[in-house]
Amino acid sequence: MNSEYYGYDNGYDNYVLDQAEIDRLLDLLPASMRESVKILPASERQTVVIKGRRQLPWERQLRLFVKPYEWRQFTPLQRAGLFLHKVGYYSRAASRQIDFYLAIAALGGLSLIFEAVQQDPVGATVSGGLSGLALWQLRRDQTNDRRLLAADAYAVDRLVLRGVPRLQAVEALGQALHLEARLEGRSGNDLLDMLRYQNLKRLAQRPAEDIVLS
Repeated sequence: MNSEYYGYDNGYDNYVLDQAEIDRLLDLLPASMRESVKILPASERQTVVIKGRRQLPWERQLRLFVKPYEWRQFTPLQRAGLFLHKVGYYSRAASRQIDFYLAIAALGGLSLIFEAVQQDPVGATVSGGLSGLALWQLRRDQTNDRRLLAADAYAVDRLVLRGVPRLQAVEALGQALHLEARLEGRSGNDLLDMLRYQNLKRLAQRPAEDIVLS
């Protein structure tokens, strides 16, 4: 086993990330994405098991911060499912629709400035409305449930593509969601959780030809 670790400098193995585990997780990703995802130990102040930030179009790297002690309480397959879900949720590569709305918003903003300089109130109103609509849709896609469900589907599909039986992949991700909620002090039984569990049941029946090779 590789002896290199990342973690808190306090001498306790429970608070480190094994480099072999990091390599194993990154190997689950498409080759084109592996260099753009970085796994780091979370600070003691972090309240969730694994956390990132939405990757913006101009950002080349996605950083995920993992709490090492909590991470070791998952099985390897559960960790794989949870990691892939977070990549699907935060990564730009798994949410290209957001790039489209950002481009529309930017175009509307530039057009608004041009129309204002030209003193065209009608054109400025149209441009401002276009930009506002794009930003509203972007905000909606960032916060609604569809992004979480799409990330769950991404995780399951990636595990299947790596040779994990579909039912086993769905079961592992479902178990990981339950354990994640418990470790974070949540019940895991709110409406969104129930929606995700129902979606996992649907994903268990998803035909292989529907998998997106991303």
